[in-house]
Amino acid sequence: MVIENQRIRSIQLDAIFPVLHGSNGEDGTVQGLIALSNIPLIGCGILASSLCMDKYRSHCLVEHAGIRVTKGIVFSHLDSFENILKQTIELKYPLFIKPLRAGSSFGISKIKTSDELYKAVTEAFNYDTKILIEEEVKGFEVGCAILGDEKLIIGEIDEIECNQNFFNFTEKYTLETSKIHIPARLSIEKRQEIKELCASVYHILGCQGFARVDCFISEDNEIYFNEVNTIPGFTAHSRFPSMMKAIGLDLTEVITIAIEGTLK
Repeated sequence: MVIENQRIRSIQLDAIFPVLHGSNGEDGTVQGLIALSNIPLIGCGILASSLCMDKYRSHCLVEHAGIRVTKGIVFSHLDSFENILKQTIELKYPLFIKPLRAGSSFGISKIKTSDELYKAVTEAFNYDTKILIEEEVKGFEVGCAILGDEKLIIGEIDEIECNQNFFNFTEKYTLETSKIHIPARLSIEKRQEIKELCASVYHILGCQGFARVDCFISEDNEIYFNEVNTIPGFTAHSRFPSMMKAIGLDLTEVITIAIEGTLK
């Protein structure tokens, strides 16, 4: 239903293609509203959206399937510095402190010593009621763009060359000091291994339609799952369309495939 000039009128929708980021937009909330409205949804559904937004639960499921993840601990409230320090004593610095369910790197800090811990924890709690403290994977980040449900179209692997502490909000949207390499500067065999692992993650978490799976490549060339972005950027210069463009699909074709996959 649409309110127009103080009048309510109904319109027929073939499907909805949500491109909303962060809380409510990609955590299953809007997806639930679409499902209640009985309108076909293009992209990940309620469960997959909710799971992928929760960094800890998605890690638990993926790790249970035998895939490496970073070591971390969840906190559900702001405890005393002494208790936080005690519970994180076995984690190796540098550490990342993250809101459990936030997007675009909001509220994320990278710290090198325990002196920085409490300030970073307090900052993360400004963005969510739960936070995740996890070890850094020394290496670099890669991404994998995926289209489809059972039969997948997988884009070229990209690589983030980051000259800052990490790929934060500013770097994601300006690339002031960072570079995106497509394809990633890895062997063909390693890129294929990443694609296969990311496809497994996509299925484990129940993704459909499209998503971008992000991983870390450690200094010893091991792959660590990081997170799934169920609504990646869809501008002409965003990472997801760029990875698909590298295999010959332009943005219009990518969107058409996603829509047709839902309406088939």
